[in-house]
Amino acid sequence: MQAMINFSEASLAPVWRRYLPTVLVGALVCLACIGADRANLSLEFQQERDRVRNEAAMLSAKLERRINAPIRAAQGLVSMLSSEPDMSPKRFEWLARSVVDNISEVRNVAAAPDLIVTLVHPFEGNASVLGLDYSQNDAQRAAVYHVRDSGEFMLAGPLNIVQGGQALIGRFPVFSDIEGTHFFWGILSVVLDLPTVYANAGLDASDNGLDIALVGLDGTGRNGPLFYGAPSVAMDSPVSEDILFPNGSWELHARPIGGWGSTVATTGFRLFLVAAGGLIMLLVAITNHMAVQRKATISTLQKREKELEAARHELESLALHDPLTGLPNRRLLNRKLKELSGTSYPGIIQLDLDGFKDVNDSYGHAVGDQLLARVSERLRKVLGPEAILIRSGGDEFVVLLSRLPGQKADPVSDRSQLEETARQLIGCMKTCVMVGGKKCRIGISAGIHLHCAEDSLSPEEELTQADHAMYVAKQSGRNRFKFSTLNARPTTAALHSGAELLEALSDGEIIPYYQPQFSGDGLTVVGVEALARWQHPDGRIRVPGEFMDLAHSLKIEGELDHRILEQAKHDLDQWEKAGLHVPQVSVNVSLRRLNDQHLIESVDAIDVDPSRVTLEFLESICLDEENSQMVSNIEALKARGFRIEVDDFGTGYSSVTSLLKMRPHCFKIDRSLVQAAPYSSANKRLLASIAEMGHALNISVCAEGIETIEHLRTARAVGCTTFQGFLLAQPMPASDLSQFLVGLTETCPDKLAS
Repeated sequence: MQAMINFSEASLAPVWRRYLPTVLVGALVCLACIGADRANLSLEFQQERDRVRNEAAMLSAKLERRINAPIRAAQGLVSMLSSEPDMSPKRFEWLARSVVDNISEVRNVAAAPDLIVTLVHPFEGNASVLGLDYSQNDAQRAAVYHVRDSGEFMLAGPLNIVQGGQALIGRFPVFSDIEGTHFFWGILSVVLDLPTVYANAGLDASDNGLDIALVGLDGTGRNGPLFYGAPSVAMDSPVSEDILFPNGSWELHARPIGGWGSTVATTGFRLFLVAAGGLIMLLVAITNHMAVQRKATISTLQKREKELEAARHELESLALHDPLTGLPNRRLLNRKLKELSGTSYPGIIQLDLDGFKDVNDSYGHAVGDQLLARVSERLRKVLGPEAILIRSGGDEFVVLLSRLPGQKADPVSDRSQLEETARQLIGCMKTCVMVGGKKCRIGISAGIHLHCAEDSLSPEEELTQADHAMYVAKQSGRNRFKFSTLNARPTTAALHSGAELLEALSDGEIIPYYQPQFSGDGLTVVGVEALARWQHPDGRIRVPGEFMDLAHSLKIEGELDHRILEQAKHDLDQWEKAGLHVPQVSVNVSLRRLNDQHLIESVDAIDVDPSRVTLEFLESICLDEENSQMVSNIEALKARGFRIEVDDFGTGYSSVTSLLKMRPHCFKIDRSLVQAAPYSSANKRLLASIAEMGHALNISVCAEGIETIEHLRTARAVGCTTFQGFLLAQPMPASDLSQFLVGLTETCPDKLAS
């Protein structure tokens, strides 16, 4: 009856008053559409500029790489000429071929001792250059004298060359030391074919949709003259990117081919606004018409809503808590994170129990469930009122820290609070947990994400960050924590799925690349390191950083290790049949592989000669007396004759005690320490101390990351015995290594260690 009265009264009102809300909403919709159209137009222009900027950045990076790659390669020749001032043409030909022949941009390299060209590669087509005296050549004299007097590299061009076409000429001064005397030896020139540089960098590609201009002739930078493209490009508010190379730079300008605004499309969006506005108007009119009728039902709906709300609260309480531990579950965690979204809070700690699976496998799931309940009790006792403990699933927990009343946001104190909480959580599990009369020893790996409002991460992304940091902590060993960084997001996000990696493993796409290791002369090969590579069907060779996180999540690191060792054994046999004796091959072993109770059985099945194989473990893998499986496996491998090597030494947790416990045959000093030593006396003393410690413990010392002649000299001077790095040789497939060894033997006989 009341509803009928309300409806009757409303129907007597003037029509314009009844539809006034529709009119007002219509006006607001029009204004909103106009504002949205203007905002969209502005956004389209900005996106157009961003697209051009991204494309220009990629082009400039490719062009910079295509120029700098041959320059870096030629620097290796400079180093060799410095150390061998009396180099023969044959020796120069071999070195130049091995350094620059794979770089398509290089037309030729020529060495001019005392400014007279006597060495050139390739010889064919460049024989006329021999005997050229730069001091008598008017065209090149000034540039050559500048390089000699300044002692610095100089890149000239683009310029037309006698052989035809345009090129860049890079000139290096070469200095040598004989009997303590430092003197100017001569000039090394490398000629880069400019059309090839442009083509390989994609500058000539028609599908990038850009007008390109380059300025900075002879490396004079953004204020230099234009030498590529139309001048109008540089005058039309272009996107600009620097192209840097030693002692010089260019600047790349870019705009859309049709000019700014030519790629902006607004018709579709405007049609959408019209359709959306019309739909809104229709819905508002219908709603407005039904409003009077709805009034009669509001009271009844409100009453029912209160009843439903009470029932909902009861159901939520059951649905948002874990029945085993009584802790909030993942659903409640997601809700809490949404509530905190946009606010300031210290961060998230992701916990995973180390060794829980062993308890489940050994004593059964009933004991495992009791253990989870006991663990949750310990964790709750450690946490204060500012923390929420959630069981997110399985043996994983999440700790969400909030602020106490009056506590101010401070990244330093937040980080300290998170770190101290993680330490206490890890520490509370250092004593055994008694469950049903059984002594259960487990640990905790923790990943910490420090919340930062400026990062604009969603709750799921923050949990992913903490989860990834936790996996990094587990890979580093047990009972430790790691902080997340935005740069540490898993690179496997670019892969289609875990099935793709599993298929790659079964199809033999996971192969080893080998990087030679050398003795102190830098020429004698004493072994090779087998490095995992994914030979992807798209033609790319993917490095471990692109798929090892996925392999960890799939728990197939052991299969990857087994495949590399199996292939290394096959390649050793093939090299022997070809008359090439490789003394040692080093193979990495993951933490999961070391904990595999079937490790020794699978290694024995490969039937590899243990005296020819070195097994590498990361320095961060610290032996734990409680980890009997790992200790047993390592001792069994050593008993079979395998050499044990510690990789990346100097950056983790190793100590003299842990080295004595593991008793490795060798450790490899991390590249960061090797590469810093030549430029700091303190760093050099640190490198010498590490090498001396190795010798004192009767452990061989290998220097990684040898990329310049200074790295090699310093590492050799402080007592390192073997050397590995791009200066000496890059990682290569087995077939290329065979050719490398054959070439090394032919040029420098007896350089394969027996």
